[in-house]
Amino acid sequence: MSRQGVNGTTDLARSPMRPVALSLCVLSAVMVVLSLISDGNAFSDSWWLVAFVLWLLLWGVLRSMTRGVAERPQVGLDERERGLRDQVSFIGYQCAVGAGMVVVLLMVVFQNQPGMIERMPALLTTLMLTASAVPSVILGMSGVGVEDADEDEDE
Repeated sequence: MSRQGVNGTTDLARSPMRPVALSLCVLSAVMVVLSLISDGNAFSDSWWLVAFVLWLLLWGVLRSMTRGVAERPQVGLDERERGLRDQVSFIGYQCAVGAGMVVVLLMVVFQNQPGMIERMPALLTTLMLTASAVPSVILGMSGVGVEDADEDEDE
């Protein structure tokens, strides 16, 4: 049975995953900016490294909250959950391909500027991490994991 009552958006707004997913998105944007404005390699920039560690912690929390759908074996999912997992996985894959292409294009455009080329590894890392988190973020924004966790406890 679904937790959604008369107003389904009320339960979604109360989902503990939504603030974590939004925080992860904001932190990803901050990391992109930090990787582009760092002096040289962002891996030696303390602000980027702090953001990176915080990002990893938030991602771990969000992954643990969404693993009911994201990591459950195929036979344990109903058709809706299987379709949702396939859809968010495809979106994450497309984001990863797009992020890789953005970095390649930036490297071509700025090939004669060594300072900008030094920033590309951190930018690539940030964009690939963000792309790998897209499925968890989408699941977190949809609130699927909370609903499913309550159902599992009732059984």
